[in-house]
Amino acid sequence: MSSAGDVAILVVPVAAWAALGIGLAVAFRRAASTTLFRLAAAFLAGWAVLATTVLVFVVSNGGLGAIERLSRAPGAMFEPQYALLWLLGGVGAFLVFLAAFLLSQAVGRGFLLALRPRPLDWPAGLPEPATPTSLLAFPSARREAFSFTLLEPAPSGRFRRRDVILLSDGLLAELTPVEQEAVVAHEWGHIRELDGRYLTFFRTLARMMRWDPVLALLADSLTSREEFRADAAAVAITHRPRALARALFKAGPLRSPTASVGLLGVGGRRGRRQAVERIRRLVALAESGRYPEEPGA
Repeated sequence: MSSAGDVAILVVPVAAWAALGIGLAVAFRRAASTTLFRLAAAFLAGWAVLATTVLVFVVSNGGLGAIERLSRAPGAMFEPQYALLWLLGGVGAFLVFLAAFLLSQAVGRGFLLALRPRPLDWPAGLPEPATPTSLLAFPSARREAFSFTLLEPAPSGRFRRRDVILLSDGLLAELTPVEQEAVVAHEWGHIRELDGRYLTFFRTLARMMRWDPVLALLADSLTSREEFRADAAAVAITHRPRALARALFKAGPLRSPTASVGLLGVGGRRGRRQAVERIRRLVALAESGRYPEEPGA
């Protein structure tokens, strides 16, 4: 068999895998499916392995010269003599995954230690969570709301998940009770859709793998998409799209110099654009006739 044929046999599955990733990205943008979210997360993990292996290939084969070689013959790194590099790339990616996971867990625990939050009563208008969930307030004038998932030792010797929702005193003082409930529902939507387990990890991973702009772009796309999905989950629970829209307006960069990056997903100009789009969608839901009245709003 020709060398060109060998390369084709190796490159075709990679091309199919890349096409699968594009298909997942398109499908994920059009549907709020937990299965799609998990598949997209698995694709990100696979992409991270490929990116790490490419980095190992470039470093071990002369830097710029290796980049030039790959640009001329992308299939070069799939040649049998580079099997060890793939093993090293896989081990390197695993170590990055492990470090990202440990760092995301450490940051969550660090928040709890540094902020010294106090417990809040779970809103009466929301169903009780099916998993252990801590709703906490912390002293800060900033209008902040965010959530994450921790893994903690259980009496059985295994680990159990603990979901945490944090609201700042500044946000609580600004919002009415129904708006607070809408924000809790939004953060709970993240937790119920596994965002606390996956998104925090992939944001951390993308920051650690700064050499891979594609991973950063995909992780950022997941983050933006999940903010819209958490809004939809909150509305499905509370039937109050206007309450969440008002909370976003009060906490966001449209009005507040201390905007909540947690509640908005991102900050800066992009956070402002995203806040406008989210409010627009929520108002459209309110005017659609599906939620004609918002009791207690």
